[in-house]
Amino acid sequence: MARSGFTDVYLKSLKPRAIRYTVYEKGGGIEGFVVDVMPSGKLSFRYRYRLDGKRQKVTIGSYPAMNLGLARDLCREMVVQVQRGISPAAEKKRRRAEEKKATTFGALVDDWVANVLRKVNKTPSADEGFLKNYILPSLRDRNIADVDRAAVWACIDLAKGKKRYQAARRVHSVLKRVFDYAISKGDLHVSPVTGIDPKHIAPAQARDRVLSPTEIPVWLHTIETSGIPRSMKLALRILLLIPARKGELLAAKWVHVDLKERTWDIPKENSKNGTPLRHRLSDQVASIFEQLLLLAAGSEWVLPSSKGGGKKPLTKSGINTALRALKGLPNGIVIHDLRRTIRTQLTELGIAPNVAELCLNHRPTGIKKIYDRSELIDQRYQALLRWERHLHEIVVEPASASNAEQPNEVDTLIEKIRLDGVLRDYVLRKLLVVP
Repeated sequence: MARSGFTDVYLKSLKPRAIRYTVYEKGGGIEGFVVDVMPSGKLSFRYRYRLDGKRQKVTIGSYPAMNLGLARDLCREMVVQVQRGISPAAEKKRRRAEEKKATTFGALVDDWVANVLRKVNKTPSADEGFLKNYILPSLRDRNIADVDRAAVWACIDLAKGKKRYQAARRVHSVLKRVFDYAISKGDLHVSPVTGIDPKHIAPAQARDRVLSPTEIPVWLHTIETSGIPRSMKLALRILLLIPARKGELLAAKWVHVDLKERTWDIPKENSKNGTPLRHRLSDQVASIFEQLLLLAAGSEWVLPSSKGGGKKPLTKSGINTALRALKGLPNGIVIHDLRRTIRTQLTELGIAPNVAELCLNHRPTGIKKIYDRSELIDQRYQALLRWERHLHEIVVEPASASNAEQPNEVDTLIEKIRLDGVLRDYVLRKLLVVP
């Protein structure tokens, strides 16, 4: 069916039939511009064309929601696309897919991670882990406008259900930052996280746990006798000798370690505060790095992952998971507590506060930060050497004493008699009695 020149009056006069039918416009200057009339009475503008020898069609819009003039203009643009060898139908499908992708939570997260998290956070893997484990499984394919407060609480409760209460607070923090980013871009007007107070999730916990002198040998013995990989054991020994952050060691490459000069450089990109630091290595720490070099088997990473042929480093989650599975470790100890343990022991050993703080790469603040640029590398080396010797006393001497020859029963009895005056007098009287 054809009609010479569509008008609003004509379009309104079209009546539905039992099956859909098409009206072609003739003389309008656009070949292939048609109106489909549905059995429901709905009218749709469409463009029918031939490309690469195939007949194709694409919907332009519905009448009267889209007026006739706009429909013609859009159809003319599609004619130009066909002349350039572009399929308007395929282009529309691609554009819709892009629009759908842009509004999903997963797409928003990809954008936020690439353009915000990884640019401002030195160690983004932690937040990426919360996204992967607690947030994306339920929200990835949802439209960001459809994510409500109940969906946010579902992610938080997933962590709380595993009794990881501080992780639940971090889930809240990550979601808040993601949705704040969406608002700043104009993709969203109101954040579903608004109104959720972290105090209602779990109380904040400031960690103050340190290993006591009696717990250190237990911790070391449990690690050394466990079934975790040898490289992990060596890494944990380094972190008990040098108060580096776990992430700084995991990010270390062999170009940062000079075994000849016995130094380990932490570049600014691996440092949490963005400040590089050089550690001088003691004989013991250098020996541990030498063992790790053999285990690395040519990888550029000091601690390569067992997956992927050593092309990637061991992850924080990998070492954390391995430790959580161990039984016999002192209660409540995590790897970061080793830094606090060393810092506490340095104070006990009388190390100057500024030297002890620099051992942890804690820098002065305020005006001191501007003028005090000293590294105190020799003082830090001597301080950690004193800690290493003290650690040896804590771990080795009690073990040596426990392995010493135990006194026999006679020696024990003699010592008891010697110390007990009443018993000693009684024994002497018995020994001096003449039969």
